[in-house]
Amino acid sequence: MFREIGSVINEADETSQILALFRDSGSGILLNESESVSAYFKPEYSHYLVVHTPLNFRYSENRTEWSLRFCRDVGVSFVELFTIEAGIAYVKGLMAVNGSKIYAILPFTSIDAEKAEKASFPEDQISRVRARVLPAVLREIKGEKILDIGSGFGTLTLEIAKNNHDSRVYGIDIHDSHTGQAQMNAEVLGVHNLEFKTGSVYSLPFESNYMDAVTCFYMLHHIEDLRLALIEIKRVLKKDGILTVVEPLEHQYHNGLHLSEIEWKELFEKVGFYVETQSYEGAVAMKAKK
Repeated sequence: MFREIGSVINEADETSQILALFRDSGSGILLNESESVSAYFKPEYSHYLVVHTPLNFRYSENRTEWSLRFCRDVGVSFVELFTIEAGIAYVKGLMAVNGSKIYAILPFTSIDAEKAEKASFPEDQISRVRARVLPAVLREIKGEKILDIGSGFGTLTLEIAKNNHDSRVYGIDIHDSHTGQAQMNAEVLGVHNLEFKTGSVYSLPFESNYMDAVTCFYMLHHIEDLRLALIEIKRVLKKDGILTVVEPLEHQYHNGLHLSEIEWKELFEKVGFYVETQSYEGAVAMKAKK
């Protein structure tokens, strides 16, 4: 029987069901008054296993291992320690929502690392495609004012901001919990040239011709009215600005709208964009201008 030793501090709630969001996000671990931070976190360890309250939902059949790991009697997360401030340990990768209970904190040891090198498991195809496509795309995004639409917990928005120190970067997401967690991530990481707002792609909270660059990563295929969304994006983009979009191509990789590279290009052209595309295995990257 597990005993509660602390709780989770972050902005995530049950709308945050994409584990990739948690994986790259920061959370605080607040231990009970009777517990000592130094008893669990040692300077010689960088990573830990944390046992916590499970997520209150189940994933689809193709993610059964996620449900087994995070959604049963307890959840178990592999986390990296960022820092300890005012008695709160800040970690990355805690798969738990705000207020979840913490039951155990165990150091990740050399024995674990040796086993991890030999471990085998089903390949995460989406992560493989993203890891191949996104780094090159992110490096090319430049501008004085940059907007990332569908920013989620802000992982890619933060990368854009770190690549553009003198720019003002904005992240937009429809969920308050996502933008709140993204702002927390930015504060934990010390990235200050960005701001997250809750809003809709159909009504962006910016003046016309305001953005030098707009980005949408793996989100447009979830939009019900793509034409209206693209018209609104076009409104806030400067005449010489660039819209950068990355979308999945292989149907088994995702839920939502399934379009080919040609169909994506035609859709952008119908609302007045000039589009260049580059295809990858499992994804297409697009650069569009007014």
